[in-house]
Amino acid sequence: MLVKNLTGQSEYYTSNVWHVCGIYYSLSDIVTLIDVGRDPTIIGPLETTKCGLGKRPVEQVILTHSHFDHAGLLPRIRERFHPKVYAHPRSRSDGIIPLSDRQEIQIGEQTCMAVHTPGHSDDSICILCEEEHLLFSGDAPMRIYSNDGEFPSQFLDAYELFVSAGVKTIYPGHGEQVTQNVPHLMEESLRNIRRSRIV
Repeated sequence: MLVKNLTGQSEYYTSNVWHVCGIYYSLSDIVTLIDVGRDPTIIGPLETTKCGLGKRPVEQVILTHSHFDHAGLLPRIRERFHPKVYAHPRSRSDGIIPLSDRQEIQIGEQTCMAVHTPGHSDDSICILCEEEHLLFSGDAPMRIYSNDGEFPSQFLDAYELFVSAGVKTIYPGHGEQVTQNVPHLMEESLRNIRRSRIV
């Protein structure tokens, strides 16, 4: 899959907006936005984005959670591109298609998995794409530096899945993508989660 951050230079307070195309621009690919942020200046570049002949710039949206900096632009995106919109069933965004824990969904040319990661919010999900060992993490914490935190048991289950999947690249909700020493980072974080209070 081809992944581009549409808000990397944004002057707004916004989440990252990850635009995903299939690598071969096939008709069967599903052009996807992971989160929509709240920066209206992404509309113009999106309108001229090409992901293959006959493909719309946005065919589906997946919200990692419904906080305004991740979902604020959704009405504009819907009005302009008419995508399907997926989110966790507890999402506060209207008109979503619910994504249950461990449900598969196609993104670009790949089959990925929505994983419920409660903690930051009740409706937080991450998107795990095992074929390329990558993770769209939203605002779920990935770097856990100490064992003095408190984590839902379902977050621990999700993190164990990410480690076992051998994630090598993390596309977070804020900041740059993480590619250096990701397996080590996640294994160390998992040890700290296991030593923390699980609720």
